[in-house]
Amino acid sequence: MRELALAQITSMLIRKGFLVSSFFHSNNCFDIAARHSSLVLLIKIYSNIDSIRQEQGEELGKLSNALNANALIIGEKTKAFKLKDEVVYERYGIPVLTISSFKKFLEKEMPSVKYFKGRKIVELDAEKLVQKRKNMGLSREELAEKVGAAPESIHRYEKGSASTLETAEKLEGALKTSLIKEVNLFEKKFSGADIFDKQLDEPMLSKVQRLGLDLALFEHAPFKAFSHPTDSLLISIGKGEHEIRHRALKLAKTKGILESHLMILAKESKKKSVESIPVVEEEELESLSKPKDLMKIIKAREKKKDEL
Repeated sequence: MRELALAQITSMLIRKGFLVSSFFHSNNCFDIAARHSSLVLLIKIYSNIDSIRQEQGEELGKLSNALNANALIIGEKTKAFKLKDEVVYERYGIPVLTISSFKKFLEKEMPSVKYFKGRKIVELDAEKLVQKRKNMGLSREELAEKVGAAPESIHRYEKGSASTLETAEKLEGALKTSLIKEVNLFEKKFSGADIFDKQLDEPMLSKVQRLGLDLALFEHAPFKAFSHPTDSLLISIGKGEHEIRHRALKLAKTKGILESHLMILAKESKKKSVESIPVVEEEELESLSKPKDLMKIIKAREKKKDEL
């Protein structure tokens, strides 16, 4: 399923004008990175969404927040049931859609139903609910009786609480108006305070941190760290020329999508850039004192494809 889904999703995105890169054949927390204008998607594909490991789900959320991107999981089923189209599920704070629902999302047809603790729930237009009830001369008790709910429930809906899909449809019927709101897929964001790491085990990253840069670390991404001295910066670490080139090719796939400066740290390297990715040696880091000094080196070296 995953390979077929990858092909289908990639095709959908390209047809809609997205720039797309695949990271499918690697142990990343996302399989696809895609950009259209200011919209950046980081997509992970699963057949069974219950197979998502907590560390990967949480890292995908952290990564999307750091990069101002939107994380999305596309799946087919859970251990217990098949996922339904036009319903938004959730894992580790990340929205989950079927391929069919994702296609409609690209067509700007947003789902209205969420799945929460075994129930289908919806958000209501609370202001419209109050207005229509009053226009029809109904008290909360009278409306509650019409839809088979408690008056206290009507009060909660008017204050913005979600309702079951069944109750929402009864309310719409009783008030003869549409009340169900579309789901804002990317409303939930992780706290900025949770992004950056204080304890760094890698000596070269510690040297970068001592320049005054906050660093967010990742174990399941095509780079090791993220920072934003001025513009965003993605950092990999390479040991030996072969690994440096391998890291450079991975980083290069993010160009134009994540729109970040890129850098590879190395104890030593024969080249100052590989595939236009700057390589900065540990000894050079030790000679720097400010973030702008590092960025000056990066900007000079990213203009060259392979520079000795």
